[in-house]
Amino acid sequence: MSSHQSFPQFPRLPAEIRRLIWIHALPRGRIQLFAKNVPWENWRLLPPLIAHVSQESREVAINNSVVRGFPTAEDVQTTTWFIGSRDILELHSGYPYPLSNPEPFFSAAERIAINAGDFEGEIEVVVRDLIEGHRFHSVKMVYLIVDQIETAYWPRFRPDITEQDKGKGSILDLCSDEDQKKIDAYKTWARFQEMSPVFPRRDEVELALRSSLDKVILDEIRGYHERLLHQGRHLEDAARGSFPTNTPISSDHPWILQQWRRLPEFRPALLVLGWR
Repeated sequence: MSSHQSFPQFPRLPAEIRRLIWIHALPRGRIQLFAKNVPWENWRLLPPLIAHVSQESREVAINNSVVRGFPTAEDVQTTTWFIGSRDILELHSGYPYPLSNPEPFFSAAERIAINAGDFEGEIEVVVRDLIEGHRFHSVKMVYLIVDQIETAYWPRFRPDITEQDKGKGSILDLCSDEDQKKIDAYKTWARFQEMSPVFPRRDEVELALRSSLDKVILDEIRGYHERLLHQGRHLEDAARGSFPTNTPISSDHPWILQQWRRLPEFRPALLVLGWR
C-alpha cells in the first residue's frame, strides 16, 4: 500500500464520483441527544471535517445534514450538524419535546435509541408514533438501551473517533457481530490491564425485552385500530374485508400483522460513555 496522503487526480473525477466519495467520508455512529434541560452546547454535533475542505464537500455535508442552532441559557446560538443517514438520535427524556421543534431531526433519522427501561412511558409513545406514521418517516432501526457503561477507555470502541466527538458516547448493537467483536476485543485488552468489565449478553436481555416490546406493539396497534374505527376511516378497506371492523381483534389478524411489518427493527444495545 502506498503511504501517499494526497490524490491530485481527485478533481478530474466525474462530479458524481467525487460526491459519492465525500458522502463516504462523512462520520458515522455519532449520537445526537434530545432530552429535557440538556445544555445543547455540550451535546451538539460539530460540522463534519469535510465541511471545511472545499465548497463542493461543504455542500455535500450540508445537503446530508440537519443543520440547526439551539439557544442556550445565555441566549447564545449554537449549531448542531445531524446526519440522518449516519448519526443516531437518542431520545432521553421529555419526548416529543414540544418546545424545541425537533421534527426535522425526527424526519431525517434512520436510527434512534431509547432507554429500554421505560416501556410504560416514552417507548410506548415512540411505538405509537411509528405505527401512526406521524414521525420518524425514515427510521430503519430502533436501539433499546439495556445498559449504560462508563469507561475512560471508551475511544477503544471507536478507533475512528475525532476530538470533537469525545464525550458524546457510542451505541453498541448487541445483535451486531461487528460490535460484539469490539466488546470481545475490549474485554481481552482489559484483562491485560487487570480489569474485569462486565457487559450484558444478548441472550440475557433479548427474551425479556422482546416480550415487553411485543406487548406494547400489539396494544398500540389495537389502539390505532380503535381510533381509525372511531374516525370512520378505512371504510373502503373495510368494505373489501381487509380492514377489521370488529374490536378487539386477534393478534394474528392479517391487518395487525401488516401494521407490525411496517415497523423498523428493534435491537438491544449498550450506551458506552466516556469523558473528555
